[in-house]
Amino acid sequence: MPQRPFHLLLVDDEVADAELFEEVFREDFPEVVITRALNGQEALDHLARSAVDPAVPRPQLIVLDLNMPVMNGHDFLQRAKAHDGYRSIPVLVLSTSAGVRDVQRSYHNFASGYAVKPASYADLKALIQRVSDYWRGAVVLPRIDQLME
Repeated sequence: MPQRPFHLLLVDDEVADAELFEEVFREDFPEVVITRALNGQEALDHLARSAVDPAVPRPQLIVLDLNMPVMNGHDFLQRAKAHDGYRSIPVLVLSTSAGVRDVQRSYHNFASGYAVKPASYADLKALIQRVSDYWRGAVVLPRIDQLME
C-alpha cells in the first residue's frame, strides 16, 4: 500500500545543501514531497499561497536554515509563529551554527527542534533518518486541514 505524501518545506539558500538534502529524501523516502524556498520571505509567501490555493501544498514540517538573505530564519520563525494559521506547523532548524545564542533564540521563537548540519553525507543520511522516524512516525501531527483551525 503506497504511503500518503508528506509535505516538507525546505527553507535554505545554499543550493548544494538543499540538493543533497533532497537527494537523501528521494533515495530513502520518495513519498516526501519537498518544496524549496530560498529565504524566509519566500517561505512566508508559500504558506500564504497554501492557505488559499489547494494546488499549493501546505507543509507538515518546515526545515529551516538560519543564515539567509532577504529574511533570515530567526525573522521567519518569529513571523510564522505569530500567525494563527502557521503556528502549529512544526519547524526544525537545521543550521551550520551550533552557537548558544542561535539555539536559544530559535527555541524562544518556538522552533520545534534544532540540529546542526552534518559535515558528511553519511551523517546527513543518519540525521534525516532520525528526523523522518520522529516527525513521520513517533509523533502525531495535526492533519493538514486542521492546521488552520
